[in-house]
Amino acid sequence: MNKGYDLLRQEGLLRLGRKSGAVVRRDAGSGPPDPAWARDWTGRLRTLLAEAAAQGMPATDIVGECEAALSDFAFPAAVAEAWNGSGSPP
Repeated sequence: MNKGYDLLRQEGLLRLGRKSGAVVRRDAGSGPPDPAWARDWTGRLRTLLAEAAAQGMPATDIVGECEAALSDFAFPAAVAEAWNGSGSPP
């Protein structure tokens, strides 16, 4: 359990304190992510997309899988409205 908390703390999602315990630092309504985190995430995303393309998955199927995955998450109202205006999830 401690390892899980430590990983979440390292990613900036939890703040661990002796008195307060584990407190969530970020959620979907916390505003834009840290630019360094966004760059790292983009690199990981590109790796996954490259794997799908290398396996011969059509771009339309890749996008469909991404949209299906996004639909499983809850987004703040402002983000949901922006996506719905573009005709895409969440």
